[in-house]
Amino acid sequence: MRIVFSLILVLSSLAAHSLEVDEKLTLRVLKLSETRKTMLVNRGTEDGLAEGDHAKFYVSSGVVARGVIVKISPSRSVWSIYRLVNADQVVADSVMSLKITPPVKLTMDESKMIVQEDTPVELNNADPQKLGIPMAEGAEDLPAGMTLEGRENALRAEIAALQNAQPKNIRGRNLELWAGLSMQSLGVQSSDDSPTVNTFPGNDSRVQLSANLEYYYKNEKEWWSRFSPFAFVNVHNRMNSAFQGSKQTESITEFGGGVNFHPWAMPSTINEFIGFLGFGFGLGQISSIYEPGAENPNGPVDEATGSSISYSIGGGFKFYTATGWGARIIFDYYTRGDTLTESLGNTTWTRTASGPRLLVGMGYRW
Repeated sequence: MRIVFSLILVLSSLAAHSLEVDEKLTLRVLKLSETRKTMLVNRGTEDGLAEGDHAKFYVSSGVVARGVIVKISPSRSVWSIYRLVNADQVVADSVMSLKITPPVKLTMDESKMIVQEDTPVELNNADPQKLGIPMAEGAEDLPAGMTLEGRENALRAEIAALQNAQPKNIRGRNLELWAGLSMQSLGVQSSDDSPTVNTFPGNDSRVQLSANLEYYYKNEKEWWSRFSPFAFVNVHNRMNSAFQGSKQTESITEFGGGVNFHPWAMPSTINEFIGFLGFGFGLGQISSIYEPGAENPNGPVDEATGSSISYSIGGGFKFYTATGWGARIIFDYYTRGDTLTESLGNTTWTRTASGPRLLVGMGYRW
């Protein structure tokens, strides 16, 4: 009984989301075939549309076309235009409105109607004329001798071309993994001017890796879609050698999260720079090892371990391509507080590091 009740609720919610007859929707024409009988628009199931829906398209001057959905996705739909009232108004990148209408009936012969009992029939592999769909003027401008199968193949090719066209955004790709890497590995050697000439070899190396997973909301009608929460892991390793041979090695691993805000452009925009503001918070583990040099020959190695808390606030720019690949640059102010306890003497140290940072990274959205 619970399963049946749950199924009823799901079906009811889906039905409530679908557009009813006479409901209106504003849209943009993304792509248009040369014959203007196949049209790709930026509205889909997320906007309440469904395959088989019929609608009138109109502008301020009146109705310009009428069509039926033959293919649909969450954010786009492909329409077969079966009546052109004003072809001059049906152009790519234009803004118009649609009004959901009942399926058209053009004949009393039920075998030739688009619908029977107001239920859309399957349009695939069917002759539009046999379905009772009125063809737009010039619809028969096909090469002499072209068969029905050839005409259907041509329509499929137009639909495939429109669906494969470069999208205007990547709203459907709402997860991004991006990383930033900084590496340095230098050999160091210092010597003094004493008669014996003491020489101290060492290293100056740094590795910083940042891996981030960011989430974007698909429904960009809501105000919170301009926010994108993220989680991150940062790994810092560095080794420094002083002039007298002493060495300090540190390793820090931070885990945290934060949120980015995109006030000027939606985060799904492609081929444009997207400005954003961000805030992050992290917790980490830290290890610091000191090895004495000439200032304390044969002295003991001192190690301190502890924890860290960090904050960052700043902003930057993102850039995405239609394939989901992207890059970003971040300029923020970072502060980290470390609490360390020495292995020798159990002394506890508190250290604060803060200042501006410049980060560059690449990522992929899917």
